[in-house]
Amino acid sequence: MVDKNELRAAFTARLHEALDDAGVRARGRGVDIHKHLKKAGVDKSPQAVSKWLNGDAVPEPDSMVALCAWLNVRREWLEYGVMPKGQGSESNVHHLSGHDSNVRDVTRRFGKVPLISWVQAGAWCEANFVQPDGESWLSCPVPISTAGYALKVMGDSMTNPGPGRSYPAGCIIFVDPEAETKTGDRVIARVPRTNEATFKILVEDAGRQFLRPINPQYPIIDITEETHICGKVVGSFIPE
Repeated sequence: MVDKNELRAAFTARLHEALDDAGVRARGRGVDIHKHLKKAGVDKSPQAVSKWLNGDAVPEPDSMVALCAWLNVRREWLEYGVMPKGQGSESNVHHLSGHDSNVRDVTRRFGKVPLISWVQAGAWCEANFVQPDGESWLSCPVPISTAGYALKVMGDSMTNPGPGRSYPAGCIIFVDPEAETKTGDRVIARVPRTNEATFKILVEDAGRQFLRPINPQYPIIDITEETHICGKVVGSFIPE
């Protein structure tokens, strides 16, 4: 299980690091943050800002974006500790090559994505799939393509019984079908003889690829010609 207190403390440490790098005074930081957020059109109370600086809370998406723009750091780094740190380290446009060898530009942005079922996830990659009405929409904490969606984790195959990254039942994961996948990525895949999708780690051994659960009590799944990788997991959170 992910320790939320540790996540908040880690965020606060990165926030202070970014503030130090930007030359923001050590005393009165809350006042400076509140002032800059107000200039950016983000209305947050001084009490909310104080919680960010003391490790009691993590900012909501609008505040996170404003902080990153002001401090010139990548949101993935400030929120999750994913390197590189600076905003100039990579472009917001990713070049992906598909199976047809054509290269296309996929623009990613922050926004809301639909929360869908696992059966729908298995069909999401089909060209003729029509998104049903009445979906719930969630704010994605990381940049994602317009084809992105969210899933609620079921079961404990991706729950880590020891230390390390874990995705317990009820955890919300954000999936980008247009993101390039590589060995070691968390992916959504549609396996043969089922309409549902599965959430696993893409691994390779001796030239063969497999889908590996985090929980060692579950089996590794062979990837065959009938297996379809439906997308890469680009973010997650555990609801309160």
